[in-house]
Order: sequence, then C-alpha cells, then structure tokens
Amino acid sequence: MTHPMRGVIVAAVLGLLCAAGVAAEPQQTGAEIKKLILPGEAFLLEGRPAFVMLPPEEKRSSPQPWIMYAPTLPAYPDRHEKWMHEQFLAAGVAVAGIDAGEAYGSPEGQRLMSALYEELTQNRGFAPRPCLFGRSRGGLWVSSWAIAHPDRVAGIMGIYPVYDLTTYPGLDRAAPAYGLTSDELGQQLKQHNPIERVDVLAKARIPFCIIHGDDDKVVPLTQNSAELKRRYRQAGRGGLVELIVIEGQGHNFWEGFFHCQPCVDFAIRQAKRGVRPATANRVRQAQPVPDGVQAVRNLEFSHPDAEPLRLDLYRPEQAAGPLPVVVWVHGGGWKQGSKDRCPAVSLAQHGFAVASIDYRLVDRAQWPAQIDDCRAAIRWLRTHADEYGLDGERIGVWGSSAGGHLVALMGTLDAPEDETVSSRVQAVCDWFGPTDLLTMPPNVVSEKRTRAQVAQSNGAKLLGSPVPDVPDLARQASALYQVSADDPPFLIMHGEKDPGVPLEQSQRLHDRLTEAGVSSTLHVIPEAGHGGKEFRTPEVQSTVREFFQKQLQQTAR
Repeated sequence: MTHPMRGVIVAAVLGLLCAAGVAAEPQQTGAEIKKLILPGEAFLLEGRPAFVMLPPEEKRSSPQPWIMYAPTLPAYPDRHEKWMHEQFLAAGVAVAGIDAGEAYGSPEGQRLMSALYEELTQNRGFAPRPCLFGRSRGGLWVSSWAIAHPDRVAGIMGIYPVYDLTTYPGLDRAAPAYGLTSDELGQQLKQHNPIERVDVLAKARIPFCIIHGDDDKVVPLTQNSAELKRRYRQAGRGGLVELIVIEGQGHNFWEGFFHCQPCVDFAIRQAKRGVRPATANRVRQAQPVPDGVQAVRNLEFSHPDAEPLRLDLYRPEQAAGPLPVVVWVHGGGWKQGSKDRCPAVSLAQHGFAVASIDYRLVDRAQWPAQIDDCRAAIRWLRTHADEYGLDGERIGVWGSSAGGHLVALMGTLDAPEDETVSSRVQAVCDWFGPTDLLTMPPNVVSEKRTRAQVAQSNGAKLLGSPVPDVPDLARQASALYQVSADDPPFLIMHGEKDPGVPLEQSQRLHDRLTEAGVSSTLHVIPEAGHGGKEFRTPEVQSTVREFFQKQLQQTAR
C-alpha cells in the first residue's frame, strides 16, 4: 500500500537540502528494507522492518482480512511458503509481519506486534481480528501475543510451532530476549511460557489448525502441539484444535508442510471471519419473557466451526405432556440478526414450546451452511425432546425475510440421505421470504442494476458468487424449485407493497405448492411493506397461531 504524497514530500525536502548545499542521507527503499517473496510493501515501523503483501486490487475489501505472520526475520517468509501465501492473496486475504528479532514471544516482541496491529487496523483499514500464522519459533510469537490480546485474534495456524519455550529455544537462549537470567525466566514460566497459559485461549474459544511431524526432534510434538490440544480438551474445547500429525517427518522442508490445504483453508476462513469484532464484545439484549413462560437460553445445538450455535427455548411454566414446537428463524439478509429477537415467543402462552435459533451468517460461511444449521437445530430438538418435554414428531417453523427463505426450504428440500435423526418439519409459516433467487431484483443485471452491483448483493454473498454465475446452486437454494407433493402445509404472508422482496416471490411459491397438491394459504397484508407494524396486529398474530394450532396441536399425540 503506497502513499504518493509521502514520496512528493520527501522529494521536496531532498531538493531543498541539495539547494542549500546540504548532503541528504540516502533513503531506504522497500526492497532494501526487506525482500518479499510476493508483491507488497516493505516499510519501517518503530525502526524495525515490516511488510504487507496485499491481494490483487479487485479482491481487496474493507475492512481488509489479514494474516499476521511470525517470525518475520530477514529470511522469512521464505520460498517454501510461497504457495501458501499465494493462496491467501488469491482469496482476498493480506499477509503482514514485523521483524521483532529473536524475540521468542517476549514482551518486547509483543509490543512490536501490537505496533503493527495498530498501524494496520487504525491507519490502513485492516480487520480487527487477524488470523495468526506461526511457523516453528513463530509459534511462540503468535501464541504469546494471542494470550495477551485474545479479543484481537480470529484463529491461529501453525507449521511445527513452538508453544513451550523450554523445549525450544530453551531457557538459556530465550532469557536475554526477556531481559532475565535463565534462572529468573525459569521461575517466571507460568507468566511467560505460552503452554502454561493455554487456558486463556481455550476460554476465548480461539481455534487452531496445526501441522506437525511426529519425528520432530527440534520442536517435539508431544510437548508442543499435542500438549496444546490436550489442554484444550481438558478445558472442554478439544474440538477447536485441528492437529494434523505427519508420520515420520521431523523439523524440515518437506513439501507437505507448506502445501497443507486444510491449514490454508482454515487461515482464509478465520481471517475473513475476523472482519467482525469478537463475539464476547457484542452485547445482546435478552428477549423479554411473557408472563407464564419460562426461558432456557443459549443451549448449544451445533458446533460446525470455531463458534458454537445456540438456541433459546421458551416453554409454558405449566405444561401437561409433550409440547409441539415452533422454531423461529430470524431474518437480516443472511448477514445480520440473531436469536435474541423472537416474535414467536407469544406462542409459548398458548401451549407451544418455541425455539429461537442462530445460524451462520454470510461473513462466517456461505450456502448451504445456513440450511445445514437449521436442520441441525431440528435434529437437536428431536434428540433432546424428552429432556425438555417436547413432542419431537410435531415441529413447525416460522421465519421472516431471510428466515422466511430458510423455513420455506426446510419445508421443501429433501432431507439428507445420511441423517439418522430426521430434520423434516410438519408445518411452515413463511413471512415474505425470497423463494427464487434467480429472479430477485438485486440478483438480476438490468438497466437499473450493473453487474458490479449484482456481485455485491446479499444473494451473491449467500452463494459466494454472483447469482447469475451459479444458476444451479441458486435453484438448489430456492424453495420454488424444490416443491414436491409430500411437503408440509404452508402459511405464506406477504406485504402488498413490499419494496425488498416482491410479492410475486410468495405468489409463485403458493401457486407451485397448490399445483403439487400441498396445502398452502397465502395472506397478502394490505398496505404493508417488508415487515413492520402491519405484521404485529392481533389479526395477523391470530392467523399464525391458528395455523400452528391446526397443524401441530390438533394432531398431537
């Protein structure tokens, strides 16, 4: 990332110095500061060489996802890692590092890494949480910094990384970097040795992906990567560490260490997730609980990657027998929203259990992750039905906008062949959900919408590509093309003047369901837009309640 005005100012100053007969000091160029294996910028920060390798301009974004690399030394990153870094840049992820010398995770090394972090996040528009990449002794660099700043880390990748400094470089070599004697460092290991403080990272749910040889004599697997995984498992977070052990390999330049696709995919995924602040920093307001209703919050129903998915369960305080369940799926364009706002909670006052679920948003995963998560919630409810007094054979779904899109698919998509617990539902209430992604206006190039705009649509973010480029995937993600005669009953409600999702989207789905012999009712709400107060009237709420009573309660066992 260059700064043209900086060059102009430097040139002007040099000209004045020469005109005054003063000999100007030669200026270091980026190439003189540090030689990079891929195009980028080398610069001085706090007097230390630093670098940024940027993706192609068309793949950059704001905030810019990035990987913080260590150890940045004159020879690193080196040619062995070139393939990995090419994959990062091609995926739109930048790579940066600062030469902290042989810091071994010391406070001074952490300070320099923080200086790089501040430069990139405050001055250059980089994301608040990079994925960290530590190779060999770089593992000490990144794990120590992560322990000091867990809220600034999206994940940690490692190639035979060091986490126990007593194994490498050993106390004698590490002590000078800490400004201590060997004995003093040994007495302060609980403060300075990363492996002693892994619980901080486990508690913050920082995920790892590591590749390590089982014959490593320099950085022994057992005391480093395997021990980190063991401590994570002890903390109940073992699923957050993916440890790839290579039999017969040591601390060497075996190509497989540097062409590890799972590690590359992990780093890209976590770096892109780092555009969001840490979950722990996001304060959510709890859903008010109506009179006569009890809430059990934050039940973990799935753990598809580094962050768990949770649901809130609402039940009548007084309930006789297993309760039919209505699952609420929130909207928000697949990019925002949460389980914490649940309009369906009032049904818990009328003999239903209500589950409000989260699912992965598009900054975390693309299709079909969203429908996979919804299905996982249904399976979890069935598996835990006896524990929570639920009728696992009577489950309905209700969602609005993007949530309407997902519940319509829950009612029409064929269930996965390999599932051992059914994810099928018995009733669907779809509020103004997109049902045909191919014809949704934001996904269609027209006189009003350029291809560049279509590429930035919510549909493109959901599918991972502009919708016109992936028509088969778009059909698979559209309820209109999935209708069959065995689908459950539908109640579809849509605003007459919806500016976001055309009424035609619901009309066409209703017609297709009716043609297939599926029970479907379409209610067009006069003067209503995309949600709003017209959907909160007693009449609308009564219509929804009566639909679920007919489909779930009257047929309950």
